[in-house]
Amino acid sequence: MWTLPHRVAAVATMLVHLAFSVVVVLGGFLAWFQPWVLWLHLPALAWGLAGQVRDLPCPLTTLENHSRRRGGWLPLTETGFIDHYFTGVLYPVSWKPWMPFLVLTVVLVSWAGLLIS
Repeated sequence: MWTLPHRVAAVATMLVHLAFSVVVVLGGFLAWFQPWVLWLHLPALAWGLAGQVRDLPCPLTTLENHSRRRGGWLPLTETGFIDHYFTGVLYPVSWKPWMPFLVLTVVLVSWAGLLIS
């Protein structure tokens, strides 16, 4: 009976997390068309970079795991949202060590485009 609200919360959290990830990676490109997106992209990118440099607990992962457990679902993999939903789905597992560099390259290309536009 009480599992449905928690499952809805888990899915909603996953969608917010997905949107956050898109803003981190593609926010610079989105800012080409909607410059105000840069004000979302910069803090999102700062948090994403901080999470790569330090072992910071992600509040969205914590919230999703809580909701999943309360909803009767298994929690995300121990390594979190990216590994659970992206690794092995959007890119091969063998690319995992290179993904931070690929993401940084995409961000830098988007910023270069912002500077020349």
